[in-house]
Amino acid sequence: MSTHVARPMTGWGERKSVTLTNGVAEATLLPGGGHVAGWRLVHGRGRSDANLLWEAPWKTADPDSPECGPLAESYDDIAAGRFLASYTGHALCLDGFGPPSAPEVAAGVALHGEASTTMWTFAARQENNASGVVELPVAGLRVERQFSLLAEESVLRVDERVTNLRDTERNLHWVQHATFGAPFAVSGSARTTASVHRATTWPLDYEGHDLLVRDREFIWPNVPAVDGTPADLRELFIRRGTGLVAAARQAEGREHGFVAVCNGAAARAVGYVFRTDVFPWLTIWEENCARPDAPWMGTSEVRGMEFGTTPLPLGNEAVDARGPLFETPTSRNIAARQTLRAPWLLFAAEIPRGWREVEDIRIERDALVLLHGSEQVRLHARGIEQFLRGGLA
Repeated sequence: MSTHVARPMTGWGERKSVTLTNGVAEATLLPGGGHVAGWRLVHGRGRSDANLLWEAPWKTADPDSPECGPLAESYDDIAAGRFLASYTGHALCLDGFGPPSAPEVAAGVALHGEASTTMWTFAARQENNASGVVELPVAGLRVERQFSLLAEESVLRVDERVTNLRDTERNLHWVQHATFGAPFAVSGSARTTASVHRATTWPLDYEGHDLLVRDREFIWPNVPAVDGTPADLRELFIRRGTGLVAAARQAEGREHGFVAVCNGAAARAVGYVFRTDVFPWLTIWEENCARPDAPWMGTSEVRGMEFGTTPLPLGNEAVDARGPLFETPTSRNIAARQTLRAPWLLFAAEIPRGWREVEDIRIERDALVLLHGSEQVRLHARGIEQFLRGGLA
């Protein structure tokens, strides 16, 4: 039996971090922005695999550090700079998805809201548990997360709750900004999959480097590229020097949604599972060496598979003005003083070499089951069906 360990605050590069490990998997959490910075399998004698999440190749800093402000100001767009100065791996977009309004920028709000640019209070506990909490003064929200990594499992449970601290109801834009890249998610070896169906491309310009036709509805995963050829969005980084944004609704009739990245050559898969009634949308974002300015410098290959309440990163006012998409709301109402719960899972798995993709994921009472044709991989996860069931307040 593996020993449960919750490590005290340590360092991730030059940043404060909390690490949970059980001898099977390891998660690295950053109080600076609340990011999940690292997720990897662990083998005998503590030897760890490569990080399955994307790591920012540029210098980042905790939001309360002296370095963070100058880093943010060194980028052309201050709102984006505030986000990129501390972002890596998995960020929480709250309350905002896309650019903030002018008054919000003046108040210090970043691209994708306050949650990912504010210092969280983290506490590591026994039994591989850690909790994190943050209050967002401009949005008037409190976020609480409970992270659990149980013995002998490679499934990280995240019990996330958002509370409206004000006396008025409001729309909520709440997105899990998960990103993947080298060395795990690379062109030719890895493929993404998701439990989505109807989709649309971004109506705006990707800085003159669009891969996809703009504002076009399609059925996942095939969509027209700007040159008239079809693009399969399961494939990663198919055309260097381009970028894309698209949004897809979870397939009808599913209780649980998923996104997954499979690398058959490495015999590894990683992904997320969540409730579709809580997070009905998936945003697909890819930067493939298209942006020449800092911090991208025309060298970054990043794929975002971002699940949440909101489909397109247009900014809250623009999203609300457009209204529902595919007969589905594009934000979530939260009543005065209400608390909403959103449980989600992050998994890592060893898979048979040669798997091209994770075709589907089945939820059982005590397991996640990854499916590929007639083959399957079972990930033991005690009581996982019950954990996911309590998704709404």
